[in-house]
Amino acid sequence: MKAVSDSYIKPFANLGPIVNVPTAGTYLDLGKWTGISVNDGPRQITGNANPRFPIYLKRYSPKAQAKVYELFKEATTTPGTPFAGALFMFEGYPMQAVQALDEDTSAFAYREDNLLVAPLLSYKPTGPAVAKAANKLGNKIRQVLYEASGENSLHTYVNYAFGDESKKAWYGSEQWRQRRLSALKDDYDPKSKFSFYAPIA
Repeated sequence: MKAVSDSYIKPFANLGPIVNVPTAGTYLDLGKWTGISVNDGPRQITGNANPRFPIYLKRYSPKAQAKVYELFKEATTTPGTPFAGALFMFEGYPMQAVQALDEDTSAFAYREDNLLVAPLLSYKPTGPAVAKAANKLGNKIRQVLYEASGENSLHTYVNYAFGDESKKAWYGSEQWRQRRLSALKDDYDPKSKFSFYAPIA
């Protein structure tokens, strides 16, 4: 039995992708299929920088998608580009269990968001110019998606965060969420051993 019905696959096949390799598997294979398994480049010690620029979305905007596809295509296919090894992740999983709880029942802020979108701009860090170009490109792509989202604040996935986002973007804009997270952090990590990346307090 197929895990995914042809009725879901057909619209993507109708787009005429350059490469289409049907593969069977389970959710355990997602890392391999998306190029981020433990054996893939972004997870290897290659000396590459691998910044991401994530944004949570409630729905796709076709116009914004078309615009970011063009930005990404130009950045990754121009001769001599440092971003030829980049990838673009569009993650959407069943959200019924997450959304069965009211948004106010936990400190997690983004239960109503359905999609996680993140370009991963893998490149050789040859100097400040390429780092600056990656920062500019990643944030430009994210800004296009944000402006089309209709949200009044940026929602980001903290585990993919680039690092220039605000705490509000990582953890939610409501102050009670920040206070609750800080209290949990104090309880479970009183010595702040786990504060190197995207610290709560």
